[in-house]
Amino acid sequence: MNFNKTKLATAIGTAALAMSLSAPANAVVVGGDGGWEVSFTGTINLFYNQIDSETTVGGVPAALGDFAGQINEDSAHLNEGLLPAFFTFKAVSPTVNGLTGTAQISFAPDSHNSKATRNDKGGSAIDMREVFFNVDGSFGTISAGRTLGLFQRQAILKDQTLFGVGAVAGTDGGGTTLGRIGYGYVYPEFRTRFAYKTPNINGFQLEVGVFDPQEPLLGTGTFETDTPQFQAEATYNTTFQGGTFGVWVGGLWQEMELIVAPAAGDDEVTQAGWNVGADVGFGGFNIVGSYYDGEALGTDFKMANIATVANGGSVLGAAGGSGLFGASGYLCTTALGCSEADTDGFYVQGSYTFAGKTKVAVSYGESNQDDEAAGALSFNEVEHEMWTVGVYHDVTSWLKVVAEYNDYEQEATAPTTGAPIDGLEGDVFSVGGFIFW
Repeated sequence: MNFNKTKLATAIGTAALAMSLSAPANAVVVGGDGGWEVSFTGTINLFYNQIDSETTVGGVPAALGDFAGQINEDSAHLNEGLLPAFFTFKAVSPTVNGLTGTAQISFAPDSHNSKATRNDKGGSAIDMREVFFNVDGSFGTISAGRTLGLFQRQAILKDQTLFGVGAVAGTDGGGTTLGRIGYGYVYPEFRTRFAYKTPNINGFQLEVGVFDPQEPLLGTGTFETDTPQFQAEATYNTTFQGGTFGVWVGGLWQEMELIVAPAAGDDEVTQAGWNVGADVGFGGFNIVGSYYDGEALGTDFKMANIATVANGGSVLGAAGGSGLFGASGYLCTTALGCSEADTDGFYVQGSYTFAGKTKVAVSYGESNQDDEAAGALSFNEVEHEMWTVGVYHDVTSWLKVVAEYNDYEQEATAPTTGAPIDGLEGDVFSVGGFIFW
């Protein structure tokens, strides 16, 4: 196949932003005689962050935090925001018999190190975020492979901290920041699935997917997942004179079962959740609201962090985890069975864009886990909240500069007594920018 370089064309953006039309990007598009087109898109960002972090244990300031990277200190740190760097390769077929194929591969390298790293990133591998293909036709879209999940997808893509920093997981560490993950929504993650999306019917679309089920890191040889995970999302978007309106609703369901049946109690963990949101724009104003509720989701939805599994009836670790970022969403022992924690959260966001180039935005969000006292299967009450104020300016179609301030707080209290267990307060002022191609 012989390719000839064509003009620069406007593209949707990077892989993580495939659903976000706000990303300014330019793709290099290459065409061939057979009708195939190949495009190359990407983005790199970097921020200067001034961080003030303080942890408490039992209500008392701690010399060291009780999870990695969080200590009581002020820190000047250069690192990426919520988004890593991205490079995306996309191939689009000619339309044959009404079918169009799309293949996409995206990987995400980091542009920075932790303060303790010298010549490299300590052996970390390239993060392959997306490997999938789509087949489009009058029937809709069939998709197979790995890309961003459906549950809570709209919440993260419409969050102002997507192009910013939000909260940080550590004062001196590497990797991306947290954005608003755990402070208003749970992370949808990049997941392997088969999915079907309907055609756009007067602004309405439905997407459903069969996903590879998740198991906790400590669940190897402990749980079995003999049914897939299911996710779905329905969206409706329309325009009115001078404005736009969009609404979405989504859901998630999965079951896991202990391989060794407990002496008492339930041997299954049911992870379930639903979310709803709306996005209204009028002139330069925009308002976004998002809410979710569920069980066994944890505060951030990383399976490796939210499960505490035990053998012989003894609990490994405190029930409910540390209560900070990554608090347990469920707990199982071979003596008492399994129990799921209830979680919910929301965020509201308002912005105004001047002359189509400079957006000023403010948002507030919470993620909460309810306490439960049931013998050894007890969950702490966990509260996460964050305020964000930011200015996001498009200098050109390929350059964005950002200034952002985030104030976040986490608190965990013991079930029944309400005694303080762990806490975290942080302030982050950030300035930086993105380049898109």
